[in-house]
Amino acid sequence: MDIKSMESDMKQLVYIFMITAMVFAPMAVADDIPQEYMAVLESLNDSGVEGIAWITVTDGKYLTVEIEAVGFEAGKPHPQHVHGMDKPRRNSSCPTPDADANGDGIVSVGEGLPNYGPVVLPLVPFDLVGADGSLSYAATFQIRPEKLQPLHKRSVVLHGLTVDSTYVPSTPVACGEIFALD
Repeated sequence: MDIKSMESDMKQLVYIFMITAMVFAPMAVADDIPQEYMAVLESLNDSGVEGIAWITVTDGKYLTVEIEAVGFEAGKPHPQHVHGMDKPRRNSSCPTPDADANGDGIVSVGEGLPNYGPVVLPLVPFDLVGADGSLSYAATFQIRPEKLQPLHKRSVVLHGLTVDSTYVPSTPVACGEIFALD
């Protein structure tokens, strides 16, 4: 299966998931039902990386993150994080090319910080991406709710790009704003 076909399949999966979530979300009213979130990860810095992140909060203290993404540089570590604004609690957002303050054609991690904020949760371990440039990630974290909440005001940012023949693991390659499904 080629990358274009995988990207098309992933976009269809995102749409199906979003429609399903909209239909069934009103049924989730009990306090003991896990809170569901999602972030559609769109390419930054012309990286070609895109994907989806599903986030589930269980019992108010366990956070499970699952990421499926394609378009990465193969065989490289690609750090991923939940980013968010500190006080005041304003919405985290994904940077546009206008955030490139020095005009070098790349929105660096520092240039993106005013949009998405500092790291509030590193999504470790940072596994090497496979030969096909795809990433399947899943991990569960025990969290302090006050650290990540409100989760719908946070963003997921994926990093790692070769810039001027040098691999820079901190360069943002994809970003998605987290939204609640319930």
